[in-house]
Amino acid sequence: MNAMPRALWSRLLALVGAALLLRLAVLHGVLLDPAIGLQVDEAQYWGWSRDLQWGYYSKPPVIAALIAASTALFGDAVMGVKALSMALHGATALALASLAHTMAGDRPARAARAAWWAALIALSNPVASLLGLAATTDAPLLLCWTLAAAALWRLQQQDRLRDWAWLGLWLGLGLLSKYTMAVLLVAVVGVVGTRPVAARHPLGGPALMLAVLALLLVPHLAWNAAWGWPTWQHTADITLQAPRSANGSGWARLGEWVGGQWLLFGPLWALLVLQRRVAARAWPARAVPTLTPAQRFLLWLALPLLLIGALQAVRAGAQINWTAPAGQALTLALALWLSAPRRRLARQTAAVVVALHLLVLTALPLAGTLARALGGPQAMPPRALDLWARMRGWNSAFATLEAAARAQRDADPHTRLLGTSRTVIAHGQYAWRGLGLPWHAWQPGPTRRATDHYQLTAAWPVDPAADAARPLLIVGEGDALPADWLERLEPPVRLGECRQPQARGQALHLVLWRTRLRTPGGHTP
Repeated sequence: MNAMPRALWSRLLALVGAALLLRLAVLHGVLLDPAIGLQVDEAQYWGWSRDLQWGYYSKPPVIAALIAASTALFGDAVMGVKALSMALHGATALALASLAHTMAGDRPARAARAAWWAALIALSNPVASLLGLAATTDAPLLLCWTLAAAALWRLQQQDRLRDWAWLGLWLGLGLLSKYTMAVLLVAVVGVVGTRPVAARHPLGGPALMLAVLALLLVPHLAWNAAWGWPTWQHTADITLQAPRSANGSGWARLGEWVGGQWLLFGPLWALLVLQRRVAARAWPARAVPTLTPAQRFLLWLALPLLLIGALQAVRAGAQINWTAPAGQALTLALALWLSAPRRRLARQTAAVVVALHLLVLTALPLAGTLARALGGPQAMPPRALDLWARMRGWNSAFATLEAAARAQRDADPHTRLLGTSRTVIAHGQYAWRGLGLPWHAWQPGPTRRATDHYQLTAAWPVDPAADAARPLLIVGEGDALPADWLERLEPPVRLGECRQPQARGQALHLVLWRTRLRTPGGHTP
């Protein structure tokens, strides 16, 4: 198999470095709005990174470890939380370039073109440009998926034990990033079962892969078993057992999902499709070619995941980023097609598409910054263009309430701190990280299953009789606490409140309450 020349590696590294600098500059421009902080999942992952475990309620452990490393290197500010996740998207582009170079064959010019196009497409699509600005589980998943695909391609060409070991490693790390990685096992079975070369290790290779995979997964499985399999149950809830949506028919949901996939991969690639259709009318039709080994391989990488995503969309709706790894196969397919010698017009069209994607996907996150520059500090972009509405206002609101919370903590160090929702607790943990009070979640009841990591690991009260002696600080959204809480609490006292604008016509309203738990007899201790 052809190795990528060092000079090409150097140029691709420079390209990825330039793309990362562009992303950092965009994020810096976004953060010129001081009200913008972390997204709720990012804030939750940051909280997990302060307490590294082999698993968490809704996700495996890699994202927490990644953020722990990122903040150790770059600090706990928003940029520090996101830094390594952003860098992983660049590493994924390099891995795609290397795989495209290998799959393109032994012709150096075509292999180099395939590598360049794979990197350019990966760096300019919405996954890297928009999701790449966030610390998400997709960042390590996409890298592991691509590296596992590279090991699988090598196994299709030449069966070697070391490639089985690499495949097991990347499968294991991918599963520890996001359970979506399990779908790649379908591709492993399909590719290995249909490869054109005789296997030299019919049992030893798969056994080695499974051994490496088990070595990585056993601690995570042990954590899940100890806590009653919450991560598995949560994954089942949002995939296999999700309630049927009441909005629209299954076909309508499928149409929305297909549109979402088109947007996720890059909407402007329709220009290249249109150019191909025009070219097809200009030349006589040819016989339908048979699939090449590379095309069959890419179908195994993409189709199982896309089929599962489509079925889930029909059944109850599906998040578009769940099938993001299928875009790796589409990127490779497009890069290999563009690398052919007689596709100069297609490459020129593709260059325009890449440039337009970069322009649009760089400008879109900065819509709020532009609105503030033109309309003043309080100006906001239209809601449809405001990507940061849900991240805006949380840090400012908590900063306003912090003095009252600190005074209560100083008056009674035994004070307990609760939030009324996962969102409040996640943002509160990050915003009040210097306060020194651990956050708790309201105990849903001994017969109810936890619905987030806080209810699973930090439920309160534990012992109502003893806990009634502790003052409570509760942070909630809106003017009142939930009715079922009030039944078990003494009349709450409002210590402070804050309203922060989040989007046009929308504001965040946080209130800090002080109260106590009622004793079993209904008296204040």
